[in-house]
Amino acid sequence: MSEPAVLAGRWRARPFARSWPAAIPWLVLAALALVAVAGPLLVTADPIRQTNQTLLPIGTPGHLLGTDDLGRDELARLVYGARPLLSVAFLATALAAVLGTGVGLVAGFAGGRTEGVIMRFVDFALAFPSILLVILVVAAAGPGTVSLVTAIGVSLAPGLARLARALSAREAARDYVVAAKLGGTRAPRIMMREILPNIGGPMLAQVVMTLSVAAGYAAGLSYLGLGIQPPTPDWGYMVQAGQEFLFTAPRLVVLPAALTLVLVVACNFAGDDLRDGLV
Repeated sequence: MSEPAVLAGRWRARPFARSWPAAIPWLVLAALALVAVAGPLLVTADPIRQTNQTLLPIGTPGHLLGTDDLGRDELARLVYGARPLLSVAFLATALAAVLGTGVGLVAGFAGGRTEGVIMRFVDFALAFPSILLVILVVAAAGPGTVSLVTAIGVSLAPGLARLARALSAREAARDYVVAAKLGGTRAPRIMMREILPNIGGPMLAQVVMTLSVAAGYAAGLSYLGLGIQPPTPDWGYMVQAGQEFLFTAPRLVVLPAALTLVLVVACNFAGDDLRDGLV
């Protein structure tokens, strides 16, 4: 059996969520994803419709979580606000994974001067504060989903590139890669068919953890007014809009902030569990 097959078999032999506490973050992520996809089908209230029933308390008939300062149903806004945040976080993380893994894979496999040049650019990108880069890009390009996804994805790619470079450099020195080189296999095929499957486990675990950072950035930019624009419901903007009523109606801040925190923490714990199962 080849070395890649041995490694892949080892990953499959270690199950995820081996105890009920380890299953909690996966269940939370699944529930949030379900809310983002199917929630609007279950909640009939219009999240952007304004009424004169402002700041109704929790438990009001017809408004389970009350209303905000513009009379909009809070439950509907929380449910509808999940989709924009998760969409931006997932797309940005996917972009970061593609860019970071690709750059790191090439650098680790090539080695020598090519690796040195590539990693100097990566080091420079890592030295620049990522949140500042995101703010500058979004401010220059203008608020919107495309600029938000691009800015967050590009800012998170260098961290993934550094990990991919270390892992691919380790695999490039193994016998199965050396044998493939001696056999005349082209470099792109070696990287995609031999090395990538064997660094996929650690990379996937890091990508899941990166999802939490992307979600935090998306919510933070919305709080600053640079993310998803109103009237589209968004958890980050809901925190910013509700802070004026922090003492009179704290739920307007606490509920969206708590959901964002739950998403970030669940991603981190899920990444830890995935790392334990794949590494």
